[in-house]
Amino acid sequence: MRTRLLLALAVAATTPARLIAQSPDSTPIAKAASALTLRSIGPAYASGRISDIAVHPRDRSTWYVAAGSGGVWKTRNAGVTWTPVFDDQPSFSIGEVTIDPTNPEVVWVGTGENVSGRHVGWGDGVYRSRDGGRTWQRMGLAASQHIGRILVDPRDGKVVLVAAEGPLWSAGGDRGVYRSIDGGATWTPVLQIDENTGVTDLEFDPSNPDVVYAAAYQRRRHVWGFLAGGPKSGIWKSTDGGVTWRQIKTGLPKGDIGKIGLAVTPADPNLVYATIEANGEERGFYRSSDKGESWERRNEYISGGTGPHYYQEIEASPTDPRLVYQMDVFLHVTRDGGAGFSILETGRDKHSDNHALWIDPANGRHMLVGTDSGLYESFDEGATWRHFPNLPVPQFYKVALNNREPFYDILVGAQDLGTLHGPSRTMNRDGIRNQDWYVPLGADGYGVAFDPRDPDILYLMWQEGNLDRKDRRSEEGISIRPEPAAGDPPERWNWDSPILVSPHNPDRIYYGSQRLWRSDDRGSSWTPISGDLTLGRNRYEQRFMGRVWSADALHDNAAMSKYATLTAISESPVAADVLVVGTDDGLVQVSANGGQSWTRATALPGLPPLSFINHVEASLYDARTIYAVADAHKTGDFTPYAYESTDLGRSWRSIAGDLPKGTIVWAIQQDHVRPELLFLGTEFGIYFSPNRGTNWFKLNGAVPTISFRDLKLQRRDNDLVGASFGRGIYILDDYSPLREIAAGALAQEGALFPVRDAWWYVPSQLSQAPGRPEKGSDDYTADNPPFGALLTYYLRQAPTTAREARQATEKVLREQGVDVPFPGFDRLREEALESGPKVLLIVSDGTGRKVRWIEGPASAGLHRVNWDLRGPDPNPVDLSPPGFQPPWDAPSHGPLTAPGRYSAELVVVSASGVRRLGTAQSFDVKPVPNALAGTDFVAVAAFQQQTAELKRRVAGAGAEISRVGEQLRHMRAALVQTPRADPGLFTRMDSVTRSLAALETRLKGDRARQRLDESTTPSISDRVDQVISGHWETRQMPTATQRRDIEIATGAFEELARELTALIDGDLARLEADLEAAGAPWTPGRRPQWRQE
Repeated sequence: MRTRLLLALAVAATTPARLIAQSPDSTPIAKAASALTLRSIGPAYASGRISDIAVHPRDRSTWYVAAGSGGVWKTRNAGVTWTPVFDDQPSFSIGEVTIDPTNPEVVWVGTGENVSGRHVGWGDGVYRSRDGGRTWQRMGLAASQHIGRILVDPRDGKVVLVAAEGPLWSAGGDRGVYRSIDGGATWTPVLQIDENTGVTDLEFDPSNPDVVYAAAYQRRRHVWGFLAGGPKSGIWKSTDGGVTWRQIKTGLPKGDIGKIGLAVTPADPNLVYATIEANGEERGFYRSSDKGESWERRNEYISGGTGPHYYQEIEASPTDPRLVYQMDVFLHVTRDGGAGFSILETGRDKHSDNHALWIDPANGRHMLVGTDSGLYESFDEGATWRHFPNLPVPQFYKVALNNREPFYDILVGAQDLGTLHGPSRTMNRDGIRNQDWYVPLGADGYGVAFDPRDPDILYLMWQEGNLDRKDRRSEEGISIRPEPAAGDPPERWNWDSPILVSPHNPDRIYYGSQRLWRSDDRGSSWTPISGDLTLGRNRYEQRFMGRVWSADALHDNAAMSKYATLTAISESPVAADVLVVGTDDGLVQVSANGGQSWTRATALPGLPPLSFINHVEASLYDARTIYAVADAHKTGDFTPYAYESTDLGRSWRSIAGDLPKGTIVWAIQQDHVRPELLFLGTEFGIYFSPNRGTNWFKLNGAVPTISFRDLKLQRRDNDLVGASFGRGIYILDDYSPLREIAAGALAQEGALFPVRDAWWYVPSQLSQAPGRPEKGSDDYTADNPPFGALLTYYLRQAPTTAREARQATEKVLREQGVDVPFPGFDRLREEALESGPKVLLIVSDGTGRKVRWIEGPASAGLHRVNWDLRGPDPNPVDLSPPGFQPPWDAPSHGPLTAPGRYSAELVVVSASGVRRLGTAQSFDVKPVPNALAGTDFVAVAAFQQQTAELKRRVAGAGAEISRVGEQLRHMRAALVQTPRADPGLFTRMDSVTRSLAALETRLKGDRARQRLDESTTPSISDRVDQVISGHWETRQMPTATQRRDIEIATGAFEELARELTALIDGDLARLEADLEAAGAPWTPGRRPQWRQE
């Protein structure tokens, strides 16, 4: 019997949570998860890709800016401050923003960026706001995925034309030109070419909006390549407001055409300009002088760099018909109608990769330009530029974390911004400033890693497999990319090649081309430990639009990955040499012997062939368990694919669970304490599963709709760090409550969750005052987490008052349609006197002494509050709301407590009494090791607490002196109304007043000298306040002067307190008694005689 019982317990202990609780009640978990707020840390100094700009036609300080994958932002003050106005919508990728010229409060947004990059997001149609961006309504074309342009008829705002590029990775969808005559309520497809061809640009004739030009665009991207054009691309024209269309061919390329950008100018409406991607001698800049009926090629120039698809937009001057600007790596300009082009900018005053341009119609030298590094403004036609470093919209691919103390660093690879390095938090009051970040490597940033032993050794990868190792101490880097031996075939590098530092040996690095490389000396030398682990197919033999195209077709593969490459690497933390890799053509390969031999894992069930393996992760607990996440969106399949194998890939099960449809998965992480707790970075947010993938819950606290391409868990601090693709870095500080949720904590009545150890230091002030007012309103600084110990608690139900309990009962009776009894006046009186429930977090030190109460919300759900590692504020309680406070007048606070062991408990106080919920949680307060040698922290805290107690008594005495002074003022007024009193009471009152003034002078200083700005002898309060202001913001030992001041103030106050007590209990009390005896009207502080003598 005993054997059976032990066996049963062993089985239960090892049973995954998913088998114990298959379908947890999702509502409490979802609500609790939404209460865990993620912290945005930017940065904004390099911003991110801006895809479009719209400026209010009558208020030139109101702008709308579309971020390629960061939503829509609005400014009402020409960029001094910005507000995101599209965060709650289902899409974050934006291609177009347009203001209705007939009513500028109406704003149109086209979702799905209108570039065709390998990394681009997608949208779900067209949106409209009628209130300047405060609220939005989706207006249709949900299957368009990418919107190129929206035109609103300047004569009638209900007439709208939309250029829909259509899906990038598959056929069909909403493509072509769509027209609405009812403000978007209904749409008519007015130009549809075929299932593979959409429209990327539209232009009105400025002199006649019935004339419209359209640029048709045939393109297709898959993992293996980008076909940038085809025979169906071209230019179309309508002369009836877009109702009917005809294709224009005269003078235009006869071969395949790629992306076309159009421009017209009110300076000469007969002129139409086009930049046309095509092969050989047909590509270039074209001009029509007869409203688009015929064309001439003026120049061979087209946008280059990443490819014409990434730029290829032109803007014509509204005043000079020969002046046209073209988006490109660097802005280009023609001043002679396209005959010649030059670079407009120096390239050293503004970031490259230009995507959007607004020209001020009242001043052509005033421009706004959207680039891969945000928004710029020029007032001299591009000679000089002003950057807006307050738009936090960077696009990050990969993230790595180190273990620096007290706070870890973050390393992220960014789209076109290089690799960025910054702190997870700082030790100052303001937060994480733009200047706290820097760029250790330029170009595009991708794979990143830290040396686990040395937080200043960085591994930095940039496109096409280039890999550097950098030492931050010297700021010197060295290239360490593996190179093939003589006679080896070429290495095929992914644009984002995978890198891994071995969890067993920090000198060992793995890196992937089409084969896996290993270095045991931090990249100085390399050994290939596999052959080609991909299918090895030729990208030019793969299909686009249902067939294989000629090698001479408009393939544009210059700025993208080689094909058939490794995309992910993992080594088991449990067993060295158990390796797993993923590929861009759908394979997972496994080696159990350090790469001596490899086994192709069984195909992932349900995953389409040639899908992209985004991430593989070996289990932290079991050498045979591996995780893989994949996506097939580049073949038009947006299904979430996530898998677990417990036999090294011989079999798989889906752990996509109840993830929403269309939510592709980028990255997976496993908690290091609870094996069943998993995290996913997806295209539309971060999810966690408490039961190993059966159910998934979104972590959406303070997070907009955004893609998270990577995430990592900082195991020392229990932080979750997400790298978003368009809104920077987000951190969930101390995610450990999710472990308690996974363990079923939400079934309890209430509980305080485990508390993370807190660092003990004094946050520094970097500027003259908190908030850095000298920096101005356009300064961007991300928040630190609240200082101190983070306390997380849960209440299943809110404690109710007697009134709430009665009203709940009466609600049921009312719904039943029966009488609601009158509760009685006694009950109503009791309800009126009830103060309401309170939730307290009671903090005690290691001896059990209570050091602080923290009040928290008393509502149901999960809550977080902070203890600032200080005792209570010794100043008198003031319930009046403060008026204006200058920034240097910071709120008062208590003294430091000493580092050491503390505990916190959850207490609920209500009409039913005091209840302690859950168990107390212990935690350590640890000093940051940067204090002066020999500092006695206990003595420092004890001196501050001694000062606090003296301050409490001194401040109380000061308040009592003020109260007595006010009391005397009322007594004088009352004495005049008391004819039976002795007039000699006036003299006695004067005597008490003089005695009180003398005490006040000793306590607070000589007012007469102060009023004339003369020096005064330090008062008791002066000495105490001087010590508080000079010592409570440091952990240093008090100076001898400070100790002497407290000694002097203590002795002087003891004498003053005795005299004040004697004055109040003696002369003042006798005055009050005599006034009462004489029948004086009541005055504050005097208890009248209640009984008639």
